[in-house]
Amino acid sequence: MREDFMLEALQRAAEGTLFDRVVFTVEPDVYAAFLARLDAAQQPNQRLRRTMTTRPPWDAT
Repeated sequence: MREDFMLEALQRAAEGTLFDRVVFTVEPDVYAAFLARLDAAQQPNQRLRRTMTTRPPWDAT
């Protein structure tokens, strides 16, 4: 549930920023690296684990 909220909030923020841009110009190798990062599996780390397991302040139960 928290993950869905965070993903939706991030998507809205990214869309708000990127929709102002019409054309993105990058070198082919930069674009290939960008696509590779999008396609790569997520790599959980300690910081992500801590974030996802910490009780949010608004959850009083």
